[in-house]
Amino acid sequence: MTTFLLNFLYAVTIDKRTREPRRVLFFLLYYGIGSFVTFIVFTMVLLCFEVYDFPFARNFIYRQLGEPVLLAIEAVLF
Repeated sequence: MTTFLLNFLYAVTIDKRTREPRRVLFFLLYYGIGSFVTFIVFTMVLLCFEVYDFPFARNFIYRQLGEPVLLAIEAVLF
């Protein structure tokens, strides 16, 4: 199974004719990972404001995302 997965990932990421990485895939990975990291950092900053008793952070997250999403984010981060 591992060999199949590695062969599949190689076929998806490398062009057989030129043996170069596919630019679109790495472009999407670059911005996808960057946006996820930005989201995590922004959420952690808001949660740190909550620790220092700035209730607007929790109110902002509750209003925008809802309580179940906030609890899931806190579980992932901590």
